[in-house]
Amino acid sequence: MERSTSLQEQGVVDALAQKLKKHGFDWLPRLHQFRQSSKNGFSCLILSSSPANSGSIMEAHVGLRMDDVENLAFPFTNGLPGFQPDSMTLVTPMARLYDQRFQRLNVKDEKDQEAAALLFGTQLEEAGLPFIEAYSTLAALDLLFNEAPEEPLALVHNQINRCFRGIVLARLTHRPDFEDIVRAYTAALEGRLFAPAPTFSKFERLAAFLRHYSMN
Repeated sequence: MERSTSLQEQGVVDALAQKLKKHGFDWLPRLHQFRQSSKNGFSCLILSSSPANSGSIMEAHVGLRMDDVENLAFPFTNGLPGFQPDSMTLVTPMARLYDQRFQRLNVKDEKDQEAAALLFGTQLEEAGLPFIEAYSTLAALDLLFNEAPEEPLALVHNQINRCFRGIVLARLTHRPDFEDIVRAYTAALEGRLFAPAPTFSKFERLAAFLRHYSMN
């Protein structure tokens, strides 16, 4: 079921729209995100909100999608098939870019809406856009995901799906240590991540598929 847009969220959106339009972002109400399309996918600013006393608790996430990664990885994850065109390769709370665990705003009135819009817009320009630019290539994403595959990746919430995207990135970037990366993620799924058997089976199937995958 799609989440409806609260009055508070809509107020923040209205206050943000003009600034983000200058950067090429358009509001997609169905997905509660401002999105900027690219030839390889898209980048986005996501606004999440939940009801609170006389208002909403709001938080911003920044994310990006690389079509080449998602077209290979997503079908093997537990994601809903209908969500595949909108799945993201990397998404993280904006607060993580400021070395904070989270940043949730209590938005009640028009003054709060304007303050939230100013904060989210400023953070996107200061940290979000450089973050998107930094990870806009397969090589950069591969380094992020696969530099230490045996360790958790702080910027990613779903560590199991990180394993799937990690081996896809390793294959797409022609890493000679592809099998080492597969073994590292296999150990992580079996060990610290406690992946259920059906998920582990999907990972093995993806690895087998990638061994014979041709990018021509």
